Amino acid sequence: MLYRALDVIFQHLFRLIAVLLLVPLVAGGVGLLLDHSATVEARIWADKPIFTPAFATDRFASDDSPADIEAGILRELVGTSQFTTEVLTAVDRRYPNFSTDEQNRQEADLQTNVTVTTQGTHLFTLDYKTPNTARGRVVVDAMIAAFGRQVQALDTNQVSVTQTALKGQVDSAYRDMNDAVQQAQTYLAQHQSQSVQNDPTYQTLIAQAQSKTDSYLAFQAQLDQAKGSQTAVYTLQSSFFHVVDQPFVVPLKIDQHLPAVKYLAFALVGVLAAEALFVYVVARRDPHIRAVQDIRRVGRFRPLGSTPTSVHSP
Repeated sequence: MLYRALDVIFQHLFRLIAVLLLVPLVAGGVGLLLDHSATVEARIWADKPIFTPAFATDRFASDDSPADIEAGILRELVGTSQFTTEVLTAVDRRYPNFSTDEQNRQEADLQTNVTVTTQGTHLFTLDYKTPNTARGRVVVDAMIAAFGRQVQALDTNQVSVTQTALKGQVDSAYRDMNDAVQQAQTYLAQHQSQSVQNDPTYQTLIAQAQSKTDSYLAFQAQLDQAKGSQTAVYTLQSSFFHVVDQPFVVPLKIDQHLPAVKYLAFALVGVLAAEALFVYVVARRDPHIRAVQDIRRVGRFRPLGSTPTSVHSP
């Protein structure tokens, strides 16, 4: 069977090669003609601020590069409905009034065609594939603006939660301090006729009042630091990232993600499978005698014997 298949291949070699080349090329060309989409890209520079207060969400505490940190946050935000709704509403104010199906379609389109890629320690890119490049620029700008607001909101919210918790601790520490001071003053007032400088009870009350005062001052310092952090969220946000290249249309690049390349690959695989089937069918149905084995198979002859082939000339 192998000899017959090889014989069929060599018999139709030029036709097989021509089909193998032409069909994928035609499929790739059709893919290029049908694909009218382009890629709008913005390049963003991420950095780690020289000074960062003690944020509750200090995302720069890890060893990851600034580009990896910011790009990772943006990827996660793109997958959320809240973020995509904010972006699409900024692009078209009528978006909230669209039907549910239309909103779902636009949200899926945004999440499918947006790509965030790091290109170094500080640089990362935001790409959006769309047939409407003018709208694509608006979408990318809206995403960058929404990204800044969302990151700022995340930090602000976490710092606010920390402030609330610290405020409760400060209030509790303030009451404990007042109670301890009041106890020491009451004891001193009750023993004015006596010397209390060496009184162990009084000394214990004074030590307790001092300890409660130190605890209150420590919590108050933490609360003041948290308030400073909340102010710094607004002032330092611009140092976390900024756009270095405004949205622009990327020139066409031939890569594995291009639909035309996918069409070409599928066509190539299909042609190979079809040609393999063609060779198999022709080899099975071809009645010509092509080898000694065919004679034995057709005539059902049995060999009477065999002799070794001589390697010497007579």
